[in-house]
Amino acid sequence: MDQHALTLLEFAAVRAELAELCLSPAGAACLAGEQFVCDAAAHAALQAEVGALRALLEADRLPPEADLPEVADALPALAKAGAVLEPDAAARLGRFLRTAGALRRALRPRGRNDSASERIAPLLAAADGVAELPAEIFRVVEPDGAIRERQLPSLAAIRGRIRRLERAVELAARRYLASPEFRPLLNGDRATERGGRTVLPVKAGQQARIRGVVHEVSASGATVFVEPEESVRAGHRVAAEELAYRRELRRIMRELTARVAARAPEVRAAVAAVARYDARYARARYARLHRCAPLQRRSGEIDLRAARHPLLGPAAVPIDLRWGGARRVLIITGPNTGGKTLALKTAGLLALMNQFGMEVPAAAGSALPLFDQVLCDIGDEQSIAQSLSTFSGHVRQLAHILTAAGKRSLVLLDELGAGTDPEEGVTLAMAVLDSLIERGALAAASTHHGALKNYGYANPAVENAAMEFDLQSLRPTYRLLPGIPGESHALEIARRQGMPAPVIAAARGYLAEGRSDAGEIIRSLTARQHELRGAAEEQAQAQAELERRLRDTAAREAELAARERDLQAAEARELRVFLRRGRQQLEAAIRELRERGRGANGDGDGWRSAAAAARANPNSLMVFPPVQAWPARASAPARAGRNKPHAGAARKPRGAPAHPGSALRR
Repeated sequence: MDQHALTLLEFAAVRAELAELCLSPAGAACLAGEQFVCDAAAHAALQAEVGALRALLEADRLPPEADLPEVADALPALAKAGAVLEPDAAARLGRFLRTAGALRRALRPRGRNDSASERIAPLLAAADGVAELPAEIFRVVEPDGAIRERQLPSLAAIRGRIRRLERAVELAARRYLASPEFRPLLNGDRATERGGRTVLPVKAGQQARIRGVVHEVSASGATVFVEPEESVRAGHRVAAEELAYRRELRRIMRELTARVAARAPEVRAAVAAVARYDARYARARYARLHRCAPLQRRSGEIDLRAARHPLLGPAAVPIDLRWGGARRVLIITGPNTGGKTLALKTAGLLALMNQFGMEVPAAAGSALPLFDQVLCDIGDEQSIAQSLSTFSGHVRQLAHILTAAGKRSLVLLDELGAGTDPEEGVTLAMAVLDSLIERGALAAASTHHGALKNYGYANPAVENAAMEFDLQSLRPTYRLLPGIPGESHALEIARRQGMPAPVIAAARGYLAEGRSDAGEIIRSLTARQHELRGAAEEQAQAQAELERRLRDTAAREAELAARERDLQAAEARELRVFLRRGRQQLEAAIRELRERGRGANGDGDGWRSAAAAARANPNSLMVFPPVQAWPARASAPARAGRNKPHAGAARKPRGAPAHPGSALRR
């Protein structure tokens, strides 16, 4: 991307905030070196990773902080022959690799539908290659860098000898302090330390009576600090043991460094993987913090909805910016302080953020193309050092833009054609826009030149838009009104700011002489735009109300359908109960007929014939018509007439029960 544009759009402030949101210095360093993504496939992959991390973050599956200390100084030692890691550096590397393994385990997918973890887990796959190294490092050093002497016998033995010698030195000093012979020679009842050696505070002139080494004399000269001879001998032995300790520790650390260096490629890969993860994690945190949304990718068209400038924080007013397709250039007009420059900067900064793999502070559904270049001419380009006037500075930057712009460029031009003679400035501005249209770039330019407003109407590749301004409060609304040019309202603003009335009146007179009724046309178009927007808002509200009613109706129909299914199920259950009881009655009737037949006719032919007739026509024993099968779902008219007999159905006998089960209840 163009470095001048990055400076004007203040992308460094966004990158700095991202670095602060990283978990580790490695992640911040990774962010500092990352470039903008112009390839569609790479951009989609990065966007998907950031989106997955945001989903995991919002599901509370990511740690808010992690033990990932600085390890940049430890990695070079692994690549240099004979180099030895310091205990503190080794401890920091062990903590970093231990946390990398913990992150890797935490991000393993939880089930088949854990798509977010499936997307992120491969980022930390390199941590598996060094999973055992933290334990090996922490056998030698503690996580805070202290030496684990208890697990290292050679060091523990040396440390024990040093402690015994130090106790001997302390006991020797105590003997002098407690001795009746030497106590009168001392200026105090306590030993002290000078140069790492234990010394006695001896009165001046008495030091010859204590054999030893004089280390220092007090400022007043009244006290001489003497190290007794036996303490000197013990001190020499302590120094020798401490030297042996350092040599042994260096040997142990050299061996540990060699074991870690043997896995140096895997260690560097794990650190780089965590740094890449952290850089994406910072983007996800930023998106959540600033209520961002991912942008859709749309070729040749900008559609930013409720876009907010991220550096303004809560004070940012959302703005809609839409242009592209056949209309490659957007000309924005309106008063000073009306938000024209802010609109240009918002579009440019959000384009940069999008191509840095970030979600942007805009509403869902917003879209941007992928640009090869974002080019800007915003603000005062004056340079005293280079002897450039404001106009010369702008022209120099415009020349650079026209050289660099192409089909995949976004060009943002503030106050195009300003800083020189209006007639010449506007002709130059139109020529610049013509050139950008020929190159196929997407461009937006702010201006006060009326001729450029006419240019926007005459050129089919250009669209006019006005920044709305409330004349009552003299405040911008930051709404961009497409299709119409805006007025500068310079005289009204000057009047409200205290310009003398005669000056304003004179200015209006000059304006009336040299100006047509274009201002009235613009005001009429603006009023019409307000009416259309009000109608659109009313239509949107009506549409929302209709959709709400449709949802309520659908919910009611679903409720009625559920109730109908419940009623059908209940009736089916009652029918099954009735049939079971009817069968029981039929069997009882057959048994009764059998008994009667045996009593009336010995051979039983009577009951057999009656039973056969009953089996052949079981409905003859029932007092209701045969039950017909229920339809799967009856329409409303059919449900209303459900209890009416069908045209061809048998009529219910007089006196028959109204419900199938009522015969049994009788």
